[in-house]
Amino acid sequence: MAAELKKEIELEIAHVLFLDIVGYSKLSVNEQHAQVEELNEIVRLSEQFRKAEAAGRLLKIPTGDGMALVFYKSPEEPAQCAFEISRALKGNARLQVRMGIHSGPVSGMVDVNERTNVAGAGINIARRVMDCGDAGHILLSHHVAEDLAEYECWRPFLNDIGTFEVKHGVPLSVTNLYSEEIGNPQLPSKLQRLALLCFCWEQLLAASSLQIVRLLQRCVHRKKASQCFHLKIEAKTKQTSSSLMACRTKFSPISQGSLI
Repeated sequence: MAAELKKEIELEIAHVLFLDIVGYSKLSVNEQHAQVEELNEIVRLSEQFRKAEAAGRLLKIPTGDGMALVFYKSPEEPAQCAFEISRALKGNARLQVRMGIHSGPVSGMVDVNERTNVAGAGINIARRVMDCGDAGHILLSHHVAEDLAEYECWRPFLNDIGTFEVKHGVPLSVTNLYSEEIGNPQLPSKLQRLALLCFCWEQLLAASSLQIVRLLQRCVHRKKASQCFHLKIEAKTKQTSSSLMACRTKFSPISQGSLI
């Protein structure tokens, strides 16, 4: 029993492609089944998927609204597979998919249904990278981007887009993988909202008292509309011509919320 347990928790480095269907929870049950089956068929037709499966070095983990594909040879495998899947999805407006890739430690395990599964940072971070994106995005962790940058053929497709704050406040540097025909070149909406707040803050520092009041009103209105940031504004004013004594703006990302 001890030997079996040791075997299950043994760590190895894997290269994980995590993907899911955007807007899955809003679909009817019939639509969910149809889209998952369509996605499964597209993935199975990927040449990189077939090569890894034939070599016995691929683990497939269904997640309900998508899947995790665990490769073991190199980070090129999930990147190439993601490119092939994205190419197959081009022009398919009905099936919207986002993808995330990370290389890290995973450990094999047996789940409650006695099926092979994996756990570990490799899986967890791949999912968090994917969660940063929108439909069409192929996002990479900084670690994977560095590895792919060693290959000249991948360099033109690597676009650093900045750092996200993910679960437990952990910063995560993300790179967008795309070409003219594959992937999504747009900045993820989460970073777009953060960029708007940064712009408001920069304008705030340079504005006069009256301009500050108007600017804050615009920021509040926009944040109410997006419902993705919790903005707390505290302002103390001085009864003089300069009027503004101090103005502090605090914000933190949340999933749903309104201004207080």
